[in-house]
Amino acid sequence: MWSGIWMWVLFSGTAAAFAGENIRVAVCNMSRIPGSVIERAEDEAAHVFQPMDVKIHWTDCGAEVGSKDARTRPDFIVRLAPGGQIAKVGPVSPEAMGRAFMDRTGYGFMVDAYYGAIHQLTLSYPIASEGQVLGYTIAHELGHLLIGPGHRPEGIMRASWGRNEVDAIFHRFLYFNKAESILIVRRLRMRRSSSSAIP
Repeated sequence: MWSGIWMWVLFSGTAAAFAGENIRVAVCNMSRIPGSVIERAEDEAAHVFQPMDVKIHWTDCGAEVGSKDARTRPDFIVRLAPGGQIAKVGPVSPEAMGRAFMDRTGYGFMVDAYYGAIHQLTLSYPIASEGQVLGYTIAHELGHLLIGPGHRPEGIMRASWGRNEVDAIFHRFLYFNKAESILIVRRLRMRRSSSSAIP
């Protein structure tokens, strides 16, 4: 009986921690990346956030980016930039493939993903597609906006990606850990509260 009650309490606490959140993300294609690659990337990034019950609503880089109406303005902007360079053979820092822009307090709303470096990584390790690696790069950089700077020893926020990580991307095995997930949901709720308080 007590084990059943304990399991109910544990489940209730977990469910409460991951009650559904929605975020709006505008994707600005500055690299003429094929639409099919972007669609795959959006699916992969959404898959990473799905276990937290965070639903991403994707939009193009349109007029709503500069909208004064908080209801239509995106929460985050992803710029798909050309270029990027992988300097050496072996594990690659995700910083070569993307960047999150944050102020001194750790607040930010924009990330870049560098298509050239992502393309080079998929040539070095032809396991996952460009769309898959792009999606996980986007999720990694959005993670920085919600968790803060710095990398972790495991999971999607690890400091270097090589063959094992690309294989994990292909099999959809890279995720945020539980502590990161709880922090992400908490930060999303704080952002929503602060934005709803703005007249």
